[in-house]
Amino acid sequence: MSATLPALTVTGVWAIRHLSAPGVRRWRPGTGERVRAGPLAVRVLGTGDPVVVLLHGLAASGEYFGATFDELGRNGTLVVPDLLGFGASMRPPGGDPAEYGTAAHVAALDAMLASLGLGDRPLVIAGHSMGAVLGVRWAARLPMTRAVVAFAAPLYLDPRQARAQLRGLGMMAALVTGDGPVPAVLCEWMCRYRRFASWVTAALHPELPVPIARAVVRHTWASYRGSLTDVILADGWRGALDRLARAGVPLLLAEGGTDSVPVHGHAAALAAASASVTATTHTSGGHDLPLTHPRWCLAQLRRALTDVSLPE
Repeated sequence: MSATLPALTVTGVWAIRHLSAPGVRRWRPGTGERVRAGPLAVRVLGTGDPVVVLLHGLAASGEYFGATFDELGRNGTLVVPDLLGFGASMRPPGGDPAEYGTAAHVAALDAMLASLGLGDRPLVIAGHSMGAVLGVRWAARLPMTRAVVAFAAPLYLDPRQARAQLRGLGMMAALVTGDGPVPAVLCEWMCRYRRFASWVTAALHPELPVPIARAVVRHTWASYRGSLTDVILADGWRGALDRLARAGVPLLLAEGGTDSVPVHGHAAALAAASASVTATTHTSGGHDLPLTHPRWCLAQLRRALTDVSLPE
């Protein structure tokens, strides 16, 4: 009896936090056909133009973009991949982190479009967090890009600023993004006990839908480290922004007012410096905007889509 009561109390507190969390209340699994396209697992919905590709963040999967975003497949074609090395696109443990740098991600996304027969269609690219940075860099290479939307984009000026910003998120964030042995040890443990680790993650994060929390562990050390180092910590996005501006492709930077991942004021400064960049803020939103405020994110995507010119 003495052990049962605390366990019931903990379970009850978790359930209350879970069921009241905005991300849990507002998320439902997306629909559409789930296929393999090149090296990536992809969810596809709709057949029209433009093609809208949604890219998830680090240690996540395409399931992050739930059913609210399915509306983008009504008049266009919605494509939601699990990025290379993550989710259902995860590869066996081992390998070199360099195999999951920006070039590898871009090549996988190019192969995805080619496999789906969408490479010559008007394209709108949106991403969250790491997916936002990757989306900017990928979009700048594609002549069919019509607009880019970046949610909670960590556009750091250099690796030093990136690490300082990430250290400011707390001890755990500093550990898992640092150069010490902790991230590798954690990833090795998760690879060995992945199913158990997925439930531990769900237990530790009642604010997340259970499928989203469990997907956090569906990667390897190589995919995590390579993506962190060459996508988030690198500064290759700056040249990509210049190329998008020269091509006249609009970029919308959308972030939450309480989000500590992006550098405060950076999006506004980029918008002030370039006519092709617009910045907007959800005043009460945090980092998980597509989960906690999907209707607002959908509105930003629609805002971008209104300026997309389609071929006759």
